[in-house]
Amino acid sequence: MIYFTPFVYYTCVKVVDTVSNKPISWFKDFIGVGYRYHDVYMNVIPLFGQKRAAYQLWKKTVNWWPDDEIKLRFVEQNDSYWIIIYGGSTYKNDNTGFVKKVQVSENYKRFKEGYEKKAILRFGVYKENPNKKPDSRKYDLEIFKKSKSVYDISFLRYEDLEQQSIERRCIEENK
Repeated sequence: MIYFTPFVYYTCVKVVDTVSNKPISWFKDFIGVGYRYHDVYMNVIPLFGQKRAAYQLWKKTVNWWPDDEIKLRFVEQNDSYWIIIYGGSTYKNDNTGFVKKVQVSENYKRFKEGYEKKAILRFGVYKENPNKKPDSRKYDLEIFKKSKSVYDISFLRYEDLEQQSIERRCIEENK
């Protein structure tokens, strides 16, 4: 009889942030950002004007991001903030991120106070509906069912950002 002793080899591997090694192409042509509070975890919803374009963008980018590598940054600057979302995909070799400067609102403050260290990222379509009756809302909001869980969420101040940080470079590129 022959017995084999299991042999396990452990190695220490430094995890390299693949996003910082490749330039990020910043997408800023979305309308704004919405927040949804009625789910188990709060939702962050970049808003788009066209459903087809938003769907294709999700499929090309966010769909391939591993949940534990998605970064959601809120960089406050005076009475506004920059929302910065990036993750990168080694599978699709796509390195698109999302950036938008938005006015601070009560919804943003509510999200900041109650997000519980996790948020759900979803896309939404916000567009005018010409068929609405005059006494009802003019705009429709459709939230996509596809979602990603985001665990790496930070609220930063612009003045405190390091010169070489991804967030600082993103803001400087997209002013």
